[in-house]
Amino acid sequence: LTSLSVARERELGTFDQTLVSPLSPTVLIIGKTIPPMIISTIEASVIFFAATTFFGVPFVGSIFILYSGLISFLFSIVGIGLFISSISSTQQQGILGAFVLVVPYVLMSGFATPVENMPSWLIPLTDFVSLKYFLILLKGVFLKNISFSIALELIIPMLALGFVSLFCASWMFRHKIS
Repeated sequence: LTSLSVARERELGTFDQTLVSPLSPTVLIIGKTIPPMIISTIEASVIFFAATTFFGVPFVGSIFILYSGLISFLFSIVGIGLFISSISSTQQQGILGAFVLVVPYVLMSGFATPVENMPSWLIPLTDFVSLKYFLILLKGVFLKNISFSIALELIIPMLALGFVSLFCASWMFRHKIS
């Protein structure tokens, strides 16, 4: 959603109207960040309900830790999407940018293959993939009842990646404005 938001507005011409408003690029970024996070949190809640209720997936952890990790993960992903959107001129570029980033992102997260089985030169690069931290947190919360201190070790990198990507997206907005 976020990788298309600004590109769509550029194509429709509404982005220029937004730029002449008295809003700063930071406020624009915040306005583009909150709605996708709310939508994704609602979707994740439906998936959580379905997983535990209909599919019988055991949940032994803390709801607070689960949602803290979820919001941190969504924050980092929305930041990446806004960065892609800020450098894209068209919706097609936004879709391709997201696709080019998402496929390696998923492959490097440990979702398809364990990180330990990856080539040694690739393993340090997985530290920049927030999905890796979120998957570890999900397994820990659902199956092991991890403590908040362990969860915090996973949440902090996701928040850091989110702040870096949102900073880069904000910088690109400012750069394109001037």
